[in-house]
This record gives sequence, C-alpha cells and structure tokens, in this order.
Amino acid sequence: MNIKGISSLTAILSKNSEMQLPEKTGYKVLALLAVSCIMIPCTVIVGFISYVMTEALLEAGSPGGGMLFEMQILSAFSMIFGILVIFSVLFFSSDREHFVTLPIPAHHLMMSKFLFAYFAESVMEFLILIAVFVGYFLAIGRNIGIGAALNPISLIAAILGVALIPLVPMIYCAIFSLILMAVLKGVKDTKIFYRMSTIFLLIFAGIFVYSLRGIGEINMENYVESLGSGKNLLLRTLNAVFFPVPWLSEAISGGSFLYLLLYIIGNAALLCVLFFLGKALYQTGLYTAASLGSSKKAEVKSSDIIDQSQFIASFLKELRVILRTKAFSGNCAYINVLWPAGAWALFHFTKDKPGMAAFIEMYQSGRERADMILIIIVIGVAFIATALNSLASTAFTREGQHLSLIKFIPVPYETQMYAKGFLSLIFTYPALLITDIIICVYMKAPFYIGAFYAIVMLLAHILSIIIGMMMDSSSPYVEWDDEYSALRGNLNTFFNMAVMMLLSVIVTGLGILLYELLKLPIGVYYMVILVSLTIATVRMFSVGKKRILDNMEKM
Repeated sequence: MNIKGISSLTAILSKNSEMQLPEKTGYKVLALLAVSCIMIPCTVIVGFISYVMTEALLEAGSPGGGMLFEMQILSAFSMIFGILVIFSVLFFSSDREHFVTLPIPAHHLMMSKFLFAYFAESVMEFLILIAVFVGYFLAIGRNIGIGAALNPISLIAAILGVALIPLVPMIYCAIFSLILMAVLKGVKDTKIFYRMSTIFLLIFAGIFVYSLRGIGEINMENYVESLGSGKNLLLRTLNAVFFPVPWLSEAISGGSFLYLLLYIIGNAALLCVLFFLGKALYQTGLYTAASLGSSKKAEVKSSDIIDQSQFIASFLKELRVILRTKAFSGNCAYINVLWPAGAWALFHFTKDKPGMAAFIEMYQSGRERADMILIIIVIGVAFIATALNSLASTAFTREGQHLSLIKFIPVPYETQMYAKGFLSLIFTYPALLITDIIICVYMKAPFYIGAFYAIVMLLAHILSIIIGMMMDSSSPYVEWDDEYSALRGNLNTFFNMAVMMLLSVIVTGLGILLYELLKLPIGVYYMVILVSLTIATVRMFSVGKKRILDNMEKM
C-alpha cells in the first residue's frame, strides 16, 4: 500500500472538494457565530448527557454503559447517513473521469476518496465524541477522583476513540458500496442503492422500538436500567455490528491495554478488508457507474412542449431539480416531515406524563408563562426548520457550474429569485402549518391562537428565506463534485443555521424582557412579537431583494 501517495491524493481531494471560507469580514463573523451558536452548544449538551448517564449507570454497576451506548448510537447514525455520501463520493463524483485516466491504481484512488469522505463527514462527530468522553471522565472523577479516572491507558484510548469511532461505520458503508456496485453490474439501476439508507434507518428504528419491550413504563430511568443490566436489545445488536467499540469501552473504563490493542487491531483489520476488496472490485465498479443511466432517453414531442409563464417555468425547473435529485429531495424536501411527525410523537407519547400533562394543564388554565413558552417554541421551530432544510441557503449553489445560465436565459432576475423563494415556501410552510395544528389540538388552544401562530410562523419563515438567499447569492458554492457535496460542503447552510438560531433568541428574548421586566400582559407580549417580526420581515424583504438582485448581476 502506497501510504504516501494515498495521503497526497487525499490532501488534493480535500482542497478541491470543500467550499473555502470567503475572504470577507462578514463571513469570518459568521464563522465565529456558527461556532458559538451551533458547535459549542451541541458539544456542551452532549457532554452533559454523557455526564448524567454515567452518573446513573454508576449506581447500576455499569459506569461505561452510557459512554458505550452513546458511541454505538453515533456509529449507527454515521452508517445510516454516511452510506449515500460514500457511494456518491466513490462512484459518482464529477472528478471520476479525470482520475481514471491518470496512472493511479484504482484501489489507491478508492482509499483516498474514502479517507477524504471520512474526515469531511466526521468533523462534528469528533467534537461530539470529545464531549462524550469529557462528560464520562468528569462523572467518574467525581466518584473516584479525577487522577484515578484519567489513567494513561484510558486517556490514550479516549483520544484514539475520538479519531476512530466514525471509521468502522464508514468502512462498512464503503464495503457495502463496492459489493452493491458489483450487483448493479447486472441490474443497471441505482434506485435500489438509494433506498438502502432508508432501509437501514427503518431497521434501526424497529430495533429501538423492540428494545423498549420488557422495561416496564417507558421512561429514561427504566431505559438506562436496561442499559446497565446488559439486556437492552438495541445495544446488544450494535455491539455485535460495531464489534470494536465495546473493546474501546473496556479500554477506557477499565484502563485495559489488552482491549486497547484489540480495538486497534480490529480497526486495522477492517481497513485491510476494505483495501483488498477495493483492489478486487473498485475498477469494475467505476465501469459500472459509467454505464449506469446511459439508457435511451425519451424523444421530446411537440405535444410535450406547453406554453407557461416565466415564473411557473422557473418554479417547475427548481421543483424538478429538488424532486429528481436524491440528495436534494431527502435533505431539502422530505426532511420537513420531521416537524409535524415530531410534534405528533412528542404529544402522543408524553401527553399523560407528569411534565407534559402539567404544562398542558397550566396552558389551559390561562397561565401566561405557558403562553410565552409555547410562542417561543413555535417561532424557534419556524426559524430552524427553514435553515435546516437549506432550500434557501442553497438556492444558487444548486445551480453548480451552470450558475452563469441565470444571466443568459430570457427570464428576469426578479422572476428567478421569486421562483427560488417560492420553492422554499411550498415545501416548508405547509409542514409548519400542520405542526401548528397538531400543537393547538393537543394543547386545546383556541382558533385565534392557532391563526396567530400561523402568521408569526409565516413571517419568521419569509425572513429566514430572504437571509438564506442573501447569503447564498453573495458567495455561492458552485465547484462541487456531487449533490451531497453541495449540501455538506456549503458553508452558507451552516452559517444560516447559526444566524437563525441567534435571530430566534433575539426576537423571543425581546418579548421575554418586556414580559418579565415590565410585567406587561400576555396580549402585549403577543403584539410585541407580531410587530417585531413584521417590521423585520418587511425591512429585510426590501433590503434583501435589492441585495440578491445585485448579487445575481455580479455572478
């Protein structure tokens, strides 16, 4: 194995396949904001959860159980969401035709692409794993002393774990991709592969639901007890699939050098399996990928050509790009189902629990604090849902290397801009409305309250669309290799999420200050929220529209 050549090729891929931070002061501020509003809060929350779970499992006699469960859950989600990325990077990136003509062994190219995808996909997971281990060591140190908890073997094992835990699921994804491409050689259809991530997610969800059987009342205390007893079906299944992780857990919790050595050997063995399997199958897989989708295209008939307005034609073009591209449809369109489904699940399964039942009763009895909490939640969902689906923050990035066409097609910039904004509206706002209805039904809120929520959600959503499109039109990421890179490597999406989180805090915080400090009635609180969002949206629409059109002119 030419390690030096593989590492050099990996470095080249890394430089050319991710959006570079624009040399603008505003983007440096956004980068700091993203770190402060997303990365740091996420790691702190995960670290706290790790600390609490470790404390609970100490009493159950399994101090490493919480850490092991978190590592295995991260491994499972890495595999579920990484499989399509690995498949796309290995076989369908736009640089495939360029590399195959170079005197580079196919399996070396495969390893370089794999390592690039592994590091690109795992940055946030590295931070989360650091938080998991910090929370674990703090909980253990509180009971036996931090010096005893941080023995050299445990510390080395934790550092290795941060770097290597995402490796095993990604290796599985790559192996599965190689084998499936060998099968596709005869099938000539990639649809079967693109459904794999959904199948894996359903299997994972099914095992999780089944693991709830036999624990009695479904609550965190009973579930943690099942983890400590070693009878949890989900954990046992994940321990079998990601078999090196329990060895790492033993190395950290017990300070065992033998288990640390086993963990290193297990990862090295899987990496060798991937290398030799790639040597045998990757070249053939590239040929298969080149031949897929080469079937005869349907002939365009005169009857297929219809007369449409410029706006409708532009909108339908945007719609087809989203629905016909697996990466965009899953991450931009169907992800919006998360909000109504999550709201229903939250109320359906917890409405009789003490905490939720008390909150519902407090709201129905007219307690103003409950009204305030609910409006904060509603506005937060509206802001975050728009940023999470990235429809607005990739509006121009999705054009890729054909971005310049927006200047040459006979459609005004303003019409194209409205078509892109309307796309985000029709995919996001109906999901927000359904979420609003679900919340109001379970909370037994009056109709006018539901209508008020619908209005403030719409205002927050429009505001988020404008900001997202402003950011993406300012510095669109067009040099992407595949659609997953357009989403994963686009800094505008990441920054937009941070801005939306900060904005939701500012808008709701203003109302809270007026309510808590000035003791204003809840009706005035509602008016402050409505007026603030209306002014912000109208002003941003005026400024943002001009900015977006100016950016389109400069593209």
